[in-house]
Amino acid sequence: MNWKVINKSKRVQPIRGCYSDWKEQIASDCSYQCVYCSIHEGQFGGINNFHIDHYRPKSIFKHLENDIYNLYYSCPICNRFKSNDWPNEPNLNSISYPDPSEINYSEIFQINSNSQIQGRYLASRYIVLRLYLNRPQLIFERREYKNTQNTTELINQISELINENETKINALEAYKTLNQIQTEIRKLIDQRKFIRPYELIDIQRK
Repeated sequence: MNWKVINKSKRVQPIRGCYSDWKEQIASDCSYQCVYCSIHEGQFGGINNFHIDHYRPKSIFKHLENDIYNLYYSCPICNRFKSNDWPNEPNLNSISYPDPSEINYSEIFQINSNSQIQGRYLASRYIVLRLYLNRPQLIFERREYKNTQNTTELINQISELINENETKINALEAYKTLNQIQTEIRKLIDQRKFIRPYELIDIQRK
């Protein structure tokens, strides 16, 4: 998936209101996706269904409750699983939550051939387990993302074949590539047919 480092330099502490009033700005800062699982708000019904995450939990760090530098955008499931958990200060080699404004989560996770996330460090392995980052819906989204990338690459390949052979297309290569495109598109369609976004067990996991 496509995690992004959050650029806090764009932020200015508002002089009025509280954290719930700044949701639109926080969503924009975080590219409208969950900082932990990277799912986009559009796949969750939009901004109304997303949460503001207090990176350092407000139940422990009360003075940071309305500190905009402590606020991130999170899907409701990651936010629920994280809750007020704060085992240690951020450190890749300890059980903790790396700061999304300092660490690129794409570099602390790896995705295997089954579209499951694995952590490269103790901290990222902890996040995978605590936030249940291998829940079925996320695995599905990763597979769809991969299929879409594969389809785009194949379309580019067939475009190159056509450009290289303006008067005479290599029919065999073009046919093979078209077949591969059809296979990838079929995968995308089939996945959407048989997936139920979430079972109760996937959002109430303890």
